[in-house]
Amino acid sequence: MFGFLAPGCAYAQGGGGPCTNCAFPLASTRGVMVTADDLVAQFETEVAAHDFVLEDIREVDLYNSGSFLNNDEIPPEARRRVLDRLGGLDPVECVLIESRPEYVTEASLGAARRALGPKRLEVGIGLESAADRIRDKLIHKGFTRADFENSLAVLARHGAVPLAYVLLKPLEVTEREAIEDSVETCRYVHAKAREAGIESKVALQPVFVQPETALAHAHASGRYRPPWLWSVVEVVRRAAPLGPIHVGTKDDFPPPVAVRANCGRCDSAFEAAIDAFNASADIRTLENLCCECKVRWASELVQRDSQRSLNPSHVGR
Repeated sequence: MFGFLAPGCAYAQGGGGPCTNCAFPLASTRGVMVTADDLVAQFETEVAAHDFVLEDIREVDLYNSGSFLNNDEIPPEARRRVLDRLGGLDPVECVLIESRPEYVTEASLGAARRALGPKRLEVGIGLESAADRIRDKLIHKGFTRADFENSLAVLARHGAVPLAYVLLKPLEVTEREAIEDSVETCRYVHAKAREAGIESKVALQPVFVQPETALAHAHASGRYRPPWLWSVVEVVRRAAPLGPIHVGTKDDFPPPVAVRANCGRCDSAFEAAIDAFNASADIRTLENLCCECKVRWASELVQRDSQRSLNPSHVGR
């Protein structure tokens, strides 16, 4: 994994952003431009610190706290030089980049494919939710399902693979609604990928709370709790039969102030089971998890939804 110190997400710095859970600006230059030479130098410094053969590095993930395919964040020259370098590195087999869907274009994907060569290219896209109300009104992503589906078509034409990020429990979403939305979003991703004739993968991202975000303010005032680990397991149990799914990390920069959790007594056992699932994709690793706190979790699923249904300010689907 390599993170560029780059200008950061243009959408987060523009009029529509940032998204309610986003702390990307804290890991960027906050819009200050960085030259192609500087970005390539950052990358080459990291490459020089590793022996790719001895360490058997088969996948390289490139992050820039924004969209790798946006020319205003990562200049085309820098993309070409970095991907061309990775194309010649053994034993690298796969490269992951991230982008908003509007930057996944014929020009940007064509150039990326030519630079990287035949190696596998995965493009992470933060769809977060297939529900317009949640994605647009609550998370403020600023793009439509049509935008996402158009990006799938472009990826298919260039032999690249989408990795759709699915956000579990955004702000103002109940625990039960979060579970149902994540499962349905996984279903949507795999269905649309099949229509496009392309492989699909989902990265389930249980929300963690980072500082200086709308989510952090809600958490500090007692209006938000990250998802239960029970909810993470429930989504994976129901979504795994639909297609490949991987549970995202609870670590990031800047360090989260709150993460997915149960009662505290069983958290480590749940995290170990999730790690085992990520390593094996075997749903049986999530069986036999038990704790008395399951009663509290199940009770919250019912109580919070009852409260929400009585709240006239709740925005429906």
